[in-house]
Amino acid sequence: MEKNYTGQSLSLAILVLILLTGLSVLPGGMTLGDFELRKMDIFADVRDTSSMDPFTLSAPLPAPDTTEYYLQDSNSNTRLDSAAAFADSIRVIPAKDSTFFGKTIEDYSFDQQGLNRFFAAIDSISRGRTVRVAWYGDSFVEGDILVGDLRDSLQTAWGGAGVGFVPITSEVAQFKRTLKHNFRGWTAYSIIKKSENRPKLGLNGYAYLPEPDAKAHYEGASYFKHTQRWSQVRFFYTAETASKFVWQAGGESPHEEILPAKPDRLGTWKWKGSALGTNAFAIRFPETSGLLVYGATLESGPGIYLDNFSVRGNSGGPLKLLDPAFIHQFDAVQQYDLIVLQVGLNAVTNTLTNVKWYEAELDRTFKHLKACFPGKPILVVSVGDRGGKDGTEIMTMRGVPAIVKMQRSLARKHGLLFYDLFWGIGGPNTMLRFAHQKPRLANTDYTHLTHDGGKVVGIMMAKLFLQEQANWRAHRQAQ
Repeated sequence: MEKNYTGQSLSLAILVLILLTGLSVLPGGMTLGDFELRKMDIFADVRDTSSMDPFTLSAPLPAPDTTEYYLQDSNSNTRLDSAAAFADSIRVIPAKDSTFFGKTIEDYSFDQQGLNRFFAAIDSISRGRTVRVAWYGDSFVEGDILVGDLRDSLQTAWGGAGVGFVPITSEVAQFKRTLKHNFRGWTAYSIIKKSENRPKLGLNGYAYLPEPDAKAHYEGASYFKHTQRWSQVRFFYTAETASKFVWQAGGESPHEEILPAKPDRLGTWKWKGSALGTNAFAIRFPETSGLLVYGATLESGPGIYLDNFSVRGNSGGPLKLLDPAFIHQFDAVQQYDLIVLQVGLNAVTNTLTNVKWYEAELDRTFKHLKACFPGKPILVVSVGDRGGKDGTEIMTMRGVPAIVKMQRSLARKHGLLFYDLFWGIGGPNTMLRFAHQKPRLANTDYTHLTHDGGKVVGIMMAKLFLQEQANWRAHRQAQ
């Protein structure tokens, strides 16, 4: 007689189900010896996700059609259907109409006049005004990628010649297309590099300690139209005692001067040349006792200047190391009309973990920047796109939309301006598409733009500013 195993099979199935259910509630990343447990979810295919928190879904982000390159025009009223589906899938609750995400600068200032001062300053360039923008960023814009093309486009429209603020040393000096930059004999301190005896840091988050005979040499590059020559040079320093230094413009003979002692306050030295200007400038410091240097500016009178304060690895939090009282001294000289904060890339992950820690960090940073630049409009530029491997596919990291949403929320809380760079450059999987274009617009780390990609995004942002200016003028005339 044949034995019936149905009861035993059912019992075994129930035991396996209980075991798998128990494993599914264990957190991912646990280890047993050298074996790492992966997060299991045996109910993923049957669970109703309609009422779940959109940032705890286990499903991957929907991917848009990647059969052809697509970059949103800043004036377009259309968006990829797949991109709209992506927005619905993460159920972002917009502070503004999500139709305009990436197409407009969102104004969360308390009087809704956030860009008035900036565009009023732009209009006064024709009357001799110099307009300056301080751009605090991370590695996404280092080497003047994006910012270089944005600067050049806006200088074509609004005037100005010269790269603006330049550091004394740079780890990406050979990478820049805006400037040829050589230096020797300096110790650099920064908001990122830990140091027990870090001095007071300057406007760009750095301070530079010279060794005897330290030098810095700047020469115009031919890639951009407006950064080849400049007619004014200024550098910033502090000095416990008077110090000798040497400067040289172009092919002229070197000139020796004495820097006055500035032990407690910021000192500035300025050179002004002819209208033709120069394409090269060098400074050298034979005497260095008690001297700190903070950078220089290369400009040519009225116009707009974008000062790139990018720091590799800057998540935004380290900016709290800037001393507001000292930054006020820089701003008294520079008189910035707009402050831009573009960070977040270093906080992006490929898991939808809680971003409250980063929100708390940026909350403090936003307050600190407002203390450093009281009364100045601050524009928060969201994190762009970042691709990573999810299983066997490369797609937008899941932390990207969570951080964009959080940055928008914080901008609204603090009454700042906000630009959604994620949607502005094309939405999900943009870096994947960029990395496989010809010419390639992004590196295959799916994180950083190439120079060609910086040109595309920089010109896109220039068009955005010009459209915002047109809107501002039209609104003012209608009043």
